[in-house]
Amino acid sequence: MPPMSDVPTSLAVHAKGLSKTYPGDVNAVRNVELSVRAGEMVAITGKSGSGKSTLLNLIGSLDRPDSGSVSVFGRDLRGVRNVPKFRLEEIGFVFQLHYLLPHLTLIDNVALPLFGKAGAQERAAEALKDVGLEHRARHVPGKVSGGERQRAAIARAIVNRPRLLLADEPTGNVDSETERQLLDLFQKLQKERGMTIVIVTHERSVAQRAGRIVHFQDGGIERIEILKT
Repeated sequence: MPPMSDVPTSLAVHAKGLSKTYPGDVNAVRNVELSVRAGEMVAITGKSGSGKSTLLNLIGSLDRPDSGSVSVFGRDLRGVRNVPKFRLEEIGFVFQLHYLLPHLTLIDNVALPLFGKAGAQERAAEALKDVGLEHRARHVPGKVSGGERQRAAIARAIVNRPRLLLADEPTGNVDSETERQLLDLFQKLQKERGMTIVIVTHERSVAQRAGRIVHFQDGGIERIEILKT
């Protein structure tokens, strides 16, 4: 069990003094303070290069900060010994590209995070049903639409039943109707499962589905817009 921090577990995410600099003195994230309540949906928006994807990677432990800390459900990531295991159990990821393996069926793609676990196929089938793709389970990615591939990627992200879902431009490659369907799905996961969702987007239509919008600029938070209480 990772050590607990002094951050309340009612907070799904707590970033404190978070900074990340890349070679060439690129200050991608600068002294960011951000808290996300458990069960909340938050959108992070800003121009390309503002640092919003770097912030998401730091929250998801895909990258390490130069300074500051991130706690996920009260656990300081600096003290987690087996980060990949913690990430697999607690955090789901959805990206702009679906990253499905083309030679595997959708159900086998979704089951990948459960490799070696009993009942993996059953859990994968359940996740596909959650996203409305049970009828496509035996299709390979090349035989389904772009929107269905992205829904399969969401099924893969939630198959381990994580409490936190991080999505980086998840609607960037889909049409407006598919965008609506994907956002409806995110809101369903939030309301029915109590899932905490953080979405990085540059689209206002996507950000407005969240309870709060964090406006990011030059590696820092410019302002926070509250849409729902």
